Amino acid sequence: MAETIGQQQIPEVSEEVIDLKQIIRILKRRWAVIVGSPLLLFIFALGYLRAAPRIYEAVSIVRVQQEISPIALTGLPMSPTRQSQQIDLKTVERLVATRLTAQEAVRILKVKNSKVMERLMGVNLGANDALLIGKDRKGSPINPEQLAIEAVMKSVRTKALEPDLVEIRIRNTDPELASLIANGVAEAMVQRFTREAQRDATQERQYIERSLKTLEQQLKDLEAKIANEKKRLGIVDIPKETETLITTLRNYELEWHNAQAQREAATMEVDRLRMQIEKEQPVVSVDVLKEDPLFKQMRDQLVALELERARLLASFTPEHPDVQQVEERINALKQSITKHARQLVKEREVAPNPAYQLLYQQLITAEANKFAAEARLQALDKFLPELRRRLEELPENQRRLGSLLRKAQATEQVYTNLLLRLEEARIREVTKTGNLVIADLASTPQEPISPRPLLTLSLSFALGLMLGVATAFVLEGLNETVTSSEEVQDRLGIPVLASIPKTRPELTHQYILDLMASRRSAAESVRGLRANLKFLSRERPIKVLLVTSTAPGEGKTFLSTSLAIAWAQSGHKTILVDFDLRRPQVHECLGLSNDKGLSNLLVGTASLDEVLQKTPLKNLKTITSGPLPPNPAELLDSEQIDQILKDLRERADIVVLDTPPILTVSDTSLLVPYSDGVIAVVVLGQTLKPMLKKLKEQVAIAQGRLIGAVINKVTTAHGGYYRYYYRYYSRYYGEAE
Repeated sequence: MAETIGQQQIPEVSEEVIDLKQIIRILKRRWAVIVGSPLLLFIFALGYLRAAPRIYEAVSIVRVQQEISPIALTGLPMSPTRQSQQIDLKTVERLVATRLTAQEAVRILKVKNSKVMERLMGVNLGANDALLIGKDRKGSPINPEQLAIEAVMKSVRTKALEPDLVEIRIRNTDPELASLIANGVAEAMVQRFTREAQRDATQERQYIERSLKTLEQQLKDLEAKIANEKKRLGIVDIPKETETLITTLRNYELEWHNAQAQREAATMEVDRLRMQIEKEQPVVSVDVLKEDPLFKQMRDQLVALELERARLLASFTPEHPDVQQVEERINALKQSITKHARQLVKEREVAPNPAYQLLYQQLITAEANKFAAEARLQALDKFLPELRRRLEELPENQRRLGSLLRKAQATEQVYTNLLLRLEEARIREVTKTGNLVIADLASTPQEPISPRPLLTLSLSFALGLMLGVATAFVLEGLNETVTSSEEVQDRLGIPVLASIPKTRPELTHQYILDLMASRRSAAESVRGLRANLKFLSRERPIKVLLVTSTAPGEGKTFLSTSLAIAWAQSGHKTILVDFDLRRPQVHECLGLSNDKGLSNLLVGTASLDEVLQKTPLKNLKTITSGPLPPNPAELLDSEQIDQILKDLRERADIVVLDTPPILTVSDTSLLVPYSDGVIAVVVLGQTLKPMLKKLKEQVAIAQGRLIGAVINKVTTAHGGYYRYYYRYYSRYYGEAE
């Protein structure tokens, strides 16, 4: 909203609205800060790059491989503790950074290179100094190997690479030492895993050997009991029928135990596969494999065939045609179960996930093995009681001897199985290498990874540039003064009519006259101001021109005087009036007497002709301030001012009024209504931004016409346009200021 004062509207001036043009002006104005910040950081980065130690990185790679199942010589399922397990890569990463691994790596390096200890201890200067002293900070003796271990632990970094690789990264100022440590840590990890695996195999072998000794003693005891029992009964051997029954019962009991172990292993495999299937997508329930009616019917048929096979084997050998026929029917039924299960999986398939399908195929096989083992157990559960009943029907003496023979045969079978397991354990103990192998050895790095000159310099330059821009905007925000002609024009809403270069501080009359008679840039700027005022006079004549500023010391008197001289030089009758009745300077600038002047005219002690003084210029006359009155504001606030200015309009083509700063005293505001136009004098870097707004408001309140601004005391330090102005002006006229 615009505020209305009198008959004029004062548009609201936005205090801190920053547009693109203003941003560009700020960047141009603060170019030294913007360029200096990245330059300083760039120099600092160069110094850092020169002083910083060169860090090299060596990389070795270890591979976590799936454990290979050991050779099974017994034909029995492996125990759960010996099933292959996948080691998590995160676990390997943590183990690489442990003290035990560092200790093993130092031992390996010490064996390969005796001087590596000194190089390792030289990594940390503090530790090296402590070693020279011989004690640590607590006064305890220093162990050189501990210092080497600490150095290795500090330099280790790891990175997991799916699915089964782990990178071991070693950083050191010595490239050769970095590669040695990387390879040493990798070898230490492999040896650590190998020892742990061999330790498990050794413990298993020792356990089996102890069990074999126990079983061997049990066999000796049973053989002694059997011999005593035969001696007591007075027989050499038991009847052939009884021996066949005992052997058959023993075989089927052993087969029952094997089937039970197979069922437990299959059940564990099914549970494991189901847990893995739950992690895959899509998730499909596999309970239908057990609840399907066709599967139940096939399982019952398999149980019946297994029972028939067991009964036939009680009377015939496995090569008998009837036994072979039942075997073929059992195998055909197992294939039908597997085939039907695969068809069910394909019907329930949701997404083409290879891992998902593979797990289901394995689950099908495990379910089929489980069904077969359960059917075998059910058949044996029905057949074994019959054999035990037949054994119970034997005479007491044969039954006791048969029981001892069964125990001896069972113990002998277990003893035989343990012997095979012992061979397996010995093979694993010799061939066990652990789940970790070295996939790649580290080579000596040729280029350091830190510091990186290109990256460091680029970042320092970018950071410095951002810091410089931020500093420029902060300084601009803290600066309350106007810094460019565009900013003056934006805040006052009027054009900048001229930019006057800075002149000498001592403004003698001879200097001003000589200046305006020359072709210096300041004189040409004043003449340019005169021309612009002529252009503005075409629409609305300007005969009385008031010159003011926001504060003292901004050069309004110099501008008033030089502008009046410029008008006079162009042939216009000009009158310069010094209305500054507090600190007058016009008489000094023109070298005139100030005994009589405006104050005498206002109090009536002198006439207009008496106070109107001639100057060295033909067309220029001046009214100085005269003696300073005690009440300037009261003198200026009189009806005589209107009459005096009317008389001056008749006598001259242009009347220039030099007035006090408008915001300092009220004298100028009293004169504004009598002028045809007001010119505001502004000094870049000195005039405050809020004061410009107040000046505009004050002129509007006094119902004056603010026609333009003049930027005074311009120097090359203001940059941009002004620097180019000086350059081209000097080149054009061949004259330096």
